Amino acid sequence: MRPSLMTAVLALAATGCATSGFEKLYPGMTPAQVASTMGKGPAHAQEFQDGSSAWYFDEDHCVLMRDNVLVAKSTTQTRTAVHTPVGSLKDQDKAFCGPPGAEGNANREQTLQTPFGTFKGTVDPAAVTEQVKNSVRSQKVAPPAQNAPDAGAQATQPAP
Repeated sequence: MRPSLMTAVLALAATGCATSGFEKLYPGMTPAQVASTMGKGPAHAQEFQDGSSAWYFDEDHCVLMRDNVLVAKSTTQTRTAVHTPVGSLKDQDKAFCGPPGAEGNANREQTLQTPFGTFKGTVDPAAVTEQVKNSVRSQKVAPPAQNAPDAGAQATQPAP
């Protein structure tokens, strides 16, 4: 690539982030300040019984608003990321903004990528092994053709 084209691509990548202002958010900000800092409003919101609401800017960034002020923010945290030639595993705590005791505080997602497919959710090694075995079993392979026995050899069957 030419240097000017590389610079343009890097500039687009840096400005294309939907969460470029997220690190500038702090408790006490009003909804207007949050929207101004982020450059837009939330992609979706979730209301809670206590009157607070979670604003999600994407699946990895959210803020908790209560009484028209920002009280908390959350981002997706990667616990483990392992990449090998055979597959990769990513273990994440997804962003969740809710009042204490709200459902969803422990939203954990694991992604396992293998040559057999991608598995998302809570990865249980035994369940993945069984799913791979079932996948392989469903692809039936015809047994190799049997050659006619030699004149001097007898075919025998195992005793029951």
